[in-house]
Amino acid sequence: MKHKSIVISLTFFVVACGAAPSSSVLTSSLSTPVTLFVWAPNQEQVFIEARAEEFQTLNPQWDIDFNFLVVSEVDAKGLLLLDIVNGGDIFAFPDDQLESIVEAGGLSEVIQYKEDVSSRNIPWTIDVARVGDKLYAYPNTADNGTYMYFDKRYINEEAMQSFDTIIERAEELDSYVNIDPMGGWSMAMWFTATNTLSWSRIDWEQTIDWNNEAGIRAAQTMMRYYATNRLIDDGLLLPTQFVENNVGNLQDGAIAGMSGYWHTNAILEILGNNMGTIKMPTYTNVDGNTYQFGSMVGARMLGVNAYTRYPAAAHGFANYLTGADVQLKRAKELFVAPSNLNVAAMEEVQDLPTFKALADQSPFGIPQARSVSQYYWNPADAFANAIIRDAREVHQQVVAAREANPLLDEAQLYEQFLAVKYENIPSYLNTLVDQVTSLPAKP
Repeated sequence: MKHKSIVISLTFFVVACGAAPSSSVLTSSLSTPVTLFVWAPNQEQVFIEARAEEFQTLNPQWDIDFNFLVVSEVDAKGLLLLDIVNGGDIFAFPDDQLESIVEAGGLSEVIQYKEDVSSRNIPWTIDVARVGDKLYAYPNTADNGTYMYFDKRYINEEAMQSFDTIIERAEELDSYVNIDPMGGWSMAMWFTATNTLSWSRIDWEQTIDWNNEAGIRAAQTMMRYYATNRLIDDGLLLPTQFVENNVGNLQDGAIAGMSGYWHTNAILEILGNNMGTIKMPTYTNVDGNTYQFGSMVGARMLGVNAYTRYPAAAHGFANYLTGADVQLKRAKELFVAPSNLNVAAMEEVQDLPTFKALADQSPFGIPQARSVSQYYWNPADAFANAIIRDAREVHQQVVAAREANPLLDEAQLYEQFLAVKYENIPSYLNTLVDQVTSLPAKP
């Protein structure tokens, strides 16, 4: 077996020249040599190369020339649709990209392994891998979600149960909590407990009711928490903030932050045994009730190009990479949550950093692929930025008023200035809902 790693930007390598789409791998072509281009994110390159060695040993009938190309999962669809015929034979992508790739004719249907793949994975990961009754991808993980990281030296697990106690602890230490709206992705956490958000690409219909009374209260709650000035809204800073903790600089650090699997290795390296993980906390809504923060959840997939010249080998390798043995290795080496039912139930996996936090948060999650269209992100990001901007202004107004007259009651000042900013919220929400639901004609 030969293999090599290549970094890909917008340059495509020829893997099929005018080949017809392959919808089945029931024929087991033993053509030699076989050349497979495999797209995967940078952090999994070494892992996948090792699995390729194993696969070749297990399948000596193929002499495979593996070519590994660094393509982030989020970029997979954009790159593939530029030139499907010359795209990767096997590629990794998030579940919300599946239907667009299927409509563009880019995915080979999973037929030979369909029954096994469907039975071995968590049901919702299979649901988002299908279009109608056809299975088009191999669930690879069930880890695309958010939870809380915390520094055990400064806050304990009990305090992490409530957003109010987290903020109070940050105030005591003159430190921060990192809560990033993530371009509208995690911002939905303020609305999932009281409002509706759903998407059907089949019906080409986006449902969102955030501009009702419950949604207005959720947005007010979001503004109120950010107005404490204890929330940092840049998730990329979270590892750096934990580094600041290590040198005792809590004023530039963070006692806790919301993130996902993509930060596990970095934070574990920084905090070591001081790293804690836990599901998202509860929070107090302006209606006086306590709710559990929601989240978007998703699976990462492997797909086989409809134009691959080697469908049997491509599907075989994709199936192997997403099987139980490899998912267990991936969980232990890369700290990702498996989609495989048996692996997810293993005690050694459940004891891994972040797994319990993600599993405990999952019941409060909504599937990204079934919740929002691609037309959600920009309006949602703009809405979150507007809420946070107004919240920051409230804090600045309170500080200025207290500097002018230290005898003024801080809590009353916050209520006074927040009430003014609350008047903007119905307009912000109407704009958000109008933009999210103003879909172009279905392609």
